[in-house]
Amino acid sequence: MGHLVKFVNNITAIIVDDEPLARHGLHDILVEEKDITVVAESKDGEEAVRHIRKYSPDVVFLDIQMPESNGFEVLDAIPKETMPLIIFVTAYDEFAVKAFSENALDYILKPFDSERVHSALHRVRTMLQMKERADYSKKILEIVKHYQSSQKYIDRIPIRNAGKISFVSVEDIIWIDAAADYINLHTSFGTSTIRESIGAMEEQLDPSKFIRIHRSTIVNLLFIRELRPMDHGEYTALLRQGTILTVSRTYKKRLASMIK
Repeated sequence: MGHLVKFVNNITAIIVDDEPLARHGLHDILVEEKDITVVAESKDGEEAVRHIRKYSPDVVFLDIQMPESNGFEVLDAIPKETMPLIIFVTAYDEFAVKAFSENALDYILKPFDSERVHSALHRVRTMLQMKERADYSKKILEIVKHYQSSQKYIDRIPIRNAGKISFVSVEDIIWIDAAADYINLHTSFGTSTIRESIGAMEEQLDPSKFIRIHRSTIVNLLFIRELRPMDHGEYTALLRQGTILTVSRTYKKRLASMIK
């Protein structure tokens, strides 16, 4: 390949991608390198975290956009003191490309180009030999922090149950109500309960889409069918699926202005 860096013995790698064809295609390119051993392939973020913890690979080819948990959430969940080298994988993400370039980190685009992958591996060998892992880990964490701060409002909520993590898309949430130290997320698929305050959740939701209608209730504006006046200046909100919620006087004026 014309590499100037001497091979590091047995570099272990994990491929993380929700698309089987992408995983297989990248695997076929990696096996061309005699010093690379693919120890695992992960189809989602949860499996990726488990494999990374189990195998402690030298390098992870990490897809950014996956349906359950994205690549940044995977990085946030693995031990920082044993952070592997990361080659990010993306079909095209303007933010990611810019951030990786600025932080001197590597990425590869889909569809994969074998020479680009080999070039990324050349860089991995260099960093392993120069023992730059601590500095690299710091840069990875900077990217995660940058990405998270750029996401002003959340687009999904993790639900932890029996050791597993699933996600509820905020677009599927019809309404939210408080229950002591917990909140209930009501969707057309059912209700999920998480430990969170109603106020903290309100701050994380886009106010152009979700509105507080009561001290213990938040509603998705898209699901409000109509407002009905009641006694003492209160209203009720009739939702599309038939649920009726009380709108307190404190919140009625703002709600009325938003649904005109």
